[in-house]
Amino acid sequence: MGLSKQIAYRLQTLRAAAGLSQQEVAERAELSLSLVAKMEQGRKADPRASTLLALAAALGVRPGQLIEDLVSPPEDAFPAKKEKRHKDKAREKKGKKLSALIGPEPSPNGHPAAPGPAAEGDKPGKKKRKKGK
Repeated sequence: MGLSKQIAYRLQTLRAAAGLSQQEVAERAELSLSLVAKMEQGRKADPRASTLLALAAALGVRPGQLIEDLVSPPEDAFPAKKEKRHKDKAREKKGKKLSALIGPEPSPNGHPAAPGPAAEGDKPGKKKRKKGK
């Protein structure tokens, strides 16, 4: 288990022991709620020393308490990552939109795909000539 997950678990337990919400910790530490939440979720790798000092002060603990004697959190402390199915679906949808904008892909022989149906009045195989002066 990575260090960020261990710090996350320690941060969660210290915050719960202090009876504070993430918002209260963020305000006391003068940090964003987003940063505090990411740290508690273990999604913020390598936090700055100044961030750890601010969090310790906000929680009313010594700075070392956030990082000393770190132990791995219980297996169920962090939910498993969700499957990336929703990202695959989003990519597929984006690809369909893109192909609608730029047209069909070229054929395997490298030539552009055949044009769509001819406009009314166009005769296949004949080109219109411009009249000269």
